[in-house]
Amino acid sequence: MACIAISFIPWIVYWVLSGLRNPLGVVLAFAISLALLAWEVKSRRVNFMDVTSLIYFTVALVGTYAFDLKLFVEESGFLGYMVLFIMAACSIAARNPFTFQVSKRDYPEVYWRDRMFIFINNVIAIAWALIFLVNAVMLFFELPYAKAITITLVVAGIIFSVAFPLKAPAYLATREFRRYDWKVEVDAGEPKEEDEYDVIIVGSGIGGLTCGALLSKRGYKVLVLEQHHQVGGYCTSFRRGGFVFNSGVEDVSGLWDKGPITYLLKELGLSREELFVRNKVRYIFKGELIDMPDNLDELVKKLSQMFPSEEESIRAFF
Repeated sequence: MACIAISFIPWIVYWVLSGLRNPLGVVLAFAISLALLAWEVKSRRVNFMDVTSLIYFTVALVGTYAFDLKLFVEESGFLGYMVLFIMAACSIAARNPFTFQVSKRDYPEVYWRDRMFIFINNVIAIAWALIFLVNAVMLFFELPYAKAITITLVVAGIIFSVAFPLKAPAYLATREFRRYDWKVEVDAGEPKEEDEYDVIIVGSGIGGLTCGALLSKRGYKVLVLEQHHQVGGYCTSFRRGGFVFNSGVEDVSGLWDKGPITYLLKELGLSREELFVRNKVRYIFKGELIDMPDNLDELVKKLSQMFPSEEESIRAFF
């Protein structure tokens, strides 16, 4: 969500130079918006806010230089924030908040339809809509300290856009599952006998091990029981005939920079690079060995080359 700050670059240039009554701000803002949108189109990640920005600065450029209108320079603050408010309000009304396109850059597609993911984006979009509206009203009525307050609100909005997605999921999940809580009076600091424990976990699958590790990190004395000779449950492997086979789990997701497993490892003081390796996948198709690329774009390209008649469907699927 920090990428939303990039979308403000043309607006900042526009407002600063327009505040100095320099119409060059319109030209530079138009050029930056055009460059941003061109990059997004190339990477297939178009942001609704950047589309709106380019449309506005195109109109401002034509109005300022073709019709000699002073409006876009003298009223740059009010007009800009009003346009951004309308953009944000329309995206919310259409149930496609403009922050959604920004969030897609940070999270895989599997999360895009998640109820909490949509809720967080709606909250952030509503917050920005209110900021844009308040700023437009303050500048229109030329209230005291309006410029300083508008800058403060935009900075606060950027900080909120970054911090809220990091903190909200844990808080909302905790609140949602609080009704299922059951409390046991356990004093982690109380001395224990050798065979006395605060918590006993039956089963050393990935869930039991994770729970035990988190409780242990918080000072509880934990015992994990397992009937098998090897811990890990389905997250284990075995050898047969010189080959290693997975017992169940073949791949683990959530290991990107902002993924849930990455956060869990950081919580436990563990290194992602030391514990996980990227799988190399090879298929045998019609007698031909096919190595699957790690990069999604390369995978789509390779599959499209293998099945040219299905290229459109392959790209739509991914």
